Amino acid sequence: MNKKSLAYCCSALVACGLLLSAAASTADEKVAEWVAPIITGYGYINPLPDAKLQPDPSEDYKVVFDIAKGAENTGGINAGLWHVARAVNLFGDDGKPAENLEIAVVIHGTATRAVLDDTTYEARYLKRNPNAELIEKLKAAGVKLYVCGQAIVDSGYYYQNVRDDIDVVLGAIAAEIKLVTEGYVLVYL
Repeated sequence: MNKKSLAYCCSALVACGLLLSAAASTADEKVAEWVAPIITGYGYINPLPDAKLQPDPSEDYKVVFDIAKGAENTGGINAGLWHVARAVNLFGDDGKPAENLEIAVVIHGTATRAVLDDTTYEARYLKRNPNAELIEKLKAAGVKLYVCGQAIVDSGYYYQNVRDDIDVVLGAIAAEIKLVTEGYVLVYL
């Protein structure tokens, strides 16, 4: 390769590097728009004031989220609980949860371990329950959290292993049927 070709290749590589750098900056700028106005640290949203189908503050919303999977995000947070935080953040305004949104969460299946108290979680998984802080923030925002009594036993836990701020229900199916008859819309996460 002669010097002229080498110079051309180097220039092309520098140009590609600059383009990639510009693309990375654009991506970083997008990331900088993510906020968590109500449930800080969880359920980040990208405010889109011109998007269609915005929540209407004059309407009342009731939703029950069914979380059956123990799938985890980075840091061991249950992905379903993280998305509940996103719902709170999407509907909230001025740092306050929406007054027109009632959220209930029914946890069962492999997600049951997310609501274990710290002592039990640490004994089983050798670390503090990574969902504890998120659960506290969801409760503070008015989210009602339930765990299936059948899933507790099916998973090999005892009722006393569940966090004190989580209500045990007879079963996920019965709880969801009851909540739907009370006007909640069922959403599977």
